[in-house]
Amino acid sequence: MKLTICYIVLSAGLYVGASDPGPVESKAPVNASMQGIRTIEYDNGIELVLARLETIEHKLQTLQNEMLQHQSIQEQNQKETFTALQKLDQDIALVSSLLNPNQSVEEKHHCITPTEDSITSPDDSVPPTTPIPKQPPFSSCKDVPSNVSGPYQIRVQNDSAPFQVYCEQESFGGGWTVIQHRYDGSLDFYLGWAAFRDGFGDLVKEFWLGLEKVHQITKGRRHELLVEIKEFNGIYAYAKYDAFEVDSEDEQYALKDLGKYSGTGGDGMADNRGMKFSTKDRDNDRYTDGQCAHFNEGAWWHGVCTHANLNGPYRNARTSKNMFWYDFISNHHGLSFSRMMIREQE
Repeated sequence: MKLTICYIVLSAGLYVGASDPGPVESKAPVNASMQGIRTIEYDNGIELVLARLETIEHKLQTLQNEMLQHQSIQEQNQKETFTALQKLDQDIALVSSLLNPNQSVEEKHHCITPTEDSITSPDDSVPPTTPIPKQPPFSSCKDVPSNVSGPYQIRVQNDSAPFQVYCEQESFGGGWTVIQHRYDGSLDFYLGWAAFRDGFGDLVKEFWLGLEKVHQITKGRRHELLVEIKEFNGIYAYAKYDAFEVDSEDEQYALKDLGKYSGTGGDGMADNRGMKFSTKDRDNDRYTDGQCAHFNEGAWWHGVCTHANLNGPYRNARTSKNMFWYDFISNHHGLSFSRMMIREQE
């Protein structure tokens, strides 16, 4: 701003100097009084310009102050907006912790650590009126406080490692842990013992959860089993058993408990009670003339083979080498859909 004022002063001086005519050769003597008048006029002009410059400087200073004030208001608005966005992010993180357990707990709650300023209760002895929502890992899908189906993290025992499962929270009252799901044949199920023990596939696509996880889930708490099936013509049915437990690997993941049947699909697992699990590379069946996992091309709790072969090949055909539930339509016609789910009982 000082450079601007100096420039204006210099311009004013040049302007005044230009308005004052230069010396003219004359034979007449110069009048001393006229020179004094011109000097006074020049001084008055400078003073007038300086006064105007001061006025301009004052206005510029006022304008600058207004601009600074406006800038301060904008910065305050930006801070308030940023604070609001932070609050929104905290709310989203809290909801995300319930709907998307893939992230770690630290990532989900890094913005909502309580501080002294966040405590609003005037009396610590008074419990909060709103219960704190349950956080992952959950003890089971039945413990999940959301009615949205999807992957969730559960911990079977307090001292066990958590793992992810797919929770069906809408069908049949919700709270179901899906242990097998097939619907398009995109995943090869003709696999060996290790794969069926540890699990394979994608929880949001086709998958087998794994016998070891199913054993850990069912060994200490009573569960029920629900099997859903569908033919390629769209006919749907289900089979429900009021008890279900899988034994340990030392016992070859035997079907230790399978309760009473109810439903519309028929008791397809009636002959599987108490049977050990068999795969193409481990024969635990009672078929003396061959190996059921080869004969049906499906890992299962085979006895003298089976009426239920939900891990068999995915094809629209009538053959024993199929994904079938024989008691549904009394033949080996292939199924287009199967889903096995377990739920903890009270």
